[in-house]
Amino acid sequence: MTRRQRNTTPIAPHLSTDATPANPMTDEQRIARAVAVANSEIAGQLCAAAERRTGRPRLIPLAGVLGAYIFHATGEPHTMTTSGVCRSMKRLKPRQRAALGIPKTMQIKYKRMHSGWRAIMRLVASGVLVDHDHDLDVDADTGEVLPCPVGCPFEPIDLDQVATLLIQASLPPEFERPPAVAIDGTDVESFARAHEPHLDTEGRKVYSFDRDARWGHRTGTNRRPTEHFFGYEAHIATYAPKAGGSPVPQVAAGLALRPGVRDRTAACLNIVDAVPTFAEILLDRGYTLAKGTRLARPLRDRDITLTMDLHKTQRVVRPGPSAGMVWVDGTLYSSALPEPLRTLEPPEPGMTAGEKARRREAFDAREPYRFVAHGKRNTKRGTQRFRGPAVDGHPFKVRCNNTPASMRMPHTIPTTICVQGEPCGCGATVTVADRELERDRQHHPWQSTRWALSFNRRSLVEGIIGANRFQNLNVNRGFFRMTGLVATGMLLAVTLIGHNLVRLHAWHTVRGRPEPWQVHLGEPIDDRPLDKATRTRGRRKRNGD
Repeated sequence: MTRRQRNTTPIAPHLSTDATPANPMTDEQRIARAVAVANSEIAGQLCAAAERRTGRPRLIPLAGVLGAYIFHATGEPHTMTTSGVCRSMKRLKPRQRAALGIPKTMQIKYKRMHSGWRAIMRLVASGVLVDHDHDLDVDADTGEVLPCPVGCPFEPIDLDQVATLLIQASLPPEFERPPAVAIDGTDVESFARAHEPHLDTEGRKVYSFDRDARWGHRTGTNRRPTEHFFGYEAHIATYAPKAGGSPVPQVAAGLALRPGVRDRTAACLNIVDAVPTFAEILLDRGYTLAKGTRLARPLRDRDITLTMDLHKTQRVVRPGPSAGMVWVDGTLYSSALPEPLRTLEPPEPGMTAGEKARRREAFDAREPYRFVAHGKRNTKRGTQRFRGPAVDGHPFKVRCNNTPASMRMPHTIPTTICVQGEPCGCGATVTVADRELERDRQHHPWQSTRWALSFNRRSLVEGIIGANRFQNLNVNRGFFRMTGLVATGMLLAVTLIGHNLVRLHAWHTVRGRPEPWQVHLGEPIDDRPLDKATRTRGRRKRNGD
């Protein structure tokens, strides 16, 4: 019996064309980018405020500590720990460490590096970037702190704000920020295990050594079933191009961390306030099921357009603001909308592209009966005017008996079944208050083709989460070895900074475009020949298999 010889030819890993690292950054490029982020405005303020004013100066400056952590993150590490940072520093030459801000003759020790990192975390945990220059006064009757006098330099900070601003510092000014942002959450398990709760000395329930972590719920995937986890939920934002526009690199734009699964709307709004100006936000039902006063109204007040999915409880038919009008799936229509078009089944995930397109044709058939915005929103009164599909003086979308001018239009335009003289909204103009059905309204009709082109961009944020959790990195339990909300949030922010620096270089290099950091730092053109990327070769089936 002959023995089949085993094929020992190594099989190349599976690499997508967008995730191909092309030519990895050199140590000099990683150092230059880490130093640029560590010397940014927000990082400089953090390091200056965290530096001790008395005692001996630190052997390793805080800017050098922060730069070392960022440098370690650009190497796509197995773990984001202080010991890993020390190993990365020991591999560098003395002159390279000096470029990061670490003295040449300084010996890299865990205690020195960890002490600097803890100093930065203590500042963020205190919530104060610049302290008061006066004593605080309290109202004896109410117990409230009196306002500061004019000229007080007090400046508070927040973990969400610090994390987002640091991530924004990893995107140079030469990077043109797209006009849309997508936000989604993912679980980050705590390194500490949960146990039976007990009361501490202050009477609070303690579940684990990680006192900030809480229980949360995560939905099932192909990798794991639906289950509970103990830790945090990271809300990550990424940029999305215009609907139908050219692709952009998948980079992180902001971060907010919360214990367990809670306070999602506040986390979303904190990211919105810290990210530079943008026009549109893409959210799933994990955020938009909140009350309109908690999310939809604050986003409208910030002049941000919302594109979202609707829950089954939101997909109902409601009476409109006036006779002859109806709300269908959060959009205002004339009551002439045919009954078969009022309750439609949306496309399902397992359908083919053709089946989804056919279902969306039914949603697109609602368009002629839709009310459209008439002029700008009145910010003082908090109202928006809408005109019907057969308003005289505008392009007619339907032919209605109550609007004689529309009946002279070609028969290619849909003809309503409205009875002349009876209430009809086709030719009406109505003023709708912003607070009316504010949670469910959006600028594109739900499940229409235009809505799908816009909302499908939200998958970009799922791509960046998958790249950091399973593809390029393993941001799961054990990736962070520190406990606490601030420590986990800051380490995750540094991890996303490293992702941004690596992704910007790889994305532009593969496409032969000038990298934004290369232009910003004035680096010479990287003319190295691109590495050849190969895909995984399929295994041949044996006879009879």
